[in-house]
Order: sequence, then C-alpha cells, then structure tokens
Amino acid sequence: MTAPRSKLTAAIFGFCAAACFLPSAASGQASQAYSDYRQSLIAGGWRPNVGYGLKTAGGKALYKFPEVVCGPTLCNAKWRDPQGREKLITLIRGQNGADHQVAPQ
Repeated sequence: MTAPRSKLTAAIFGFCAAACFLPSAASGQASQAYSDYRQSLIAGGWRPNVGYGLKTAGGKALYKFPEVVCGPTLCNAKWRDPQGREKLITLIRGQNGADHQVAPQ
C-alpha cells in the first residue's frame, strides 16, 4: 500500500527542512567572533604569536591582529599557551568590515 501523496510530500518537506536547518543552526552555535574569542584566550593566559602575522614595510601588522594571516576566505591565527606550546586557530574571514568568526575546530 502506498501513502497518500499529501503525507509523502509532507514527510519529504519535513526531512528537507530539517536537513537544511540543522547545519545552519549548528554552525551558528559553533561560530564566535574572533575579537571575543581572542579576549577569552588572553584572559586564560594565552599569548598571540605576533611574529606569525604579516607586516607592512613599515613594520605595522597587515591585518587587524598581528597573529593573523588571511587568504581569500580563511585565516589562521597562532597562539602560545602559558607553557609555550603553539595552537593554530582557523578563522572565517569577515567580509565588508565584519569581524572574523572562529571556524569549528
């Protein structure tokens, strides 16, 4: 026996809606502004590796933060924990002046 079309259509629509919504919700929860995340790292004793980022000819950091190197859509930031171990953090590059977002690690 086959299900009536309206029930089948509703089931397909419900599945598609859930499948499309869940990744957006999950990425929204995992995403955090880098400025906020940076402050929490500093408060936890981490220090940015300012020698990692690119600099202009005058020695000024090329990007807003001296520990960041960016490509067209992704950036990396290097940090050191209180014991000196390095951590690389991947960021989603902010567009049109928006803050970078921390990518799911």
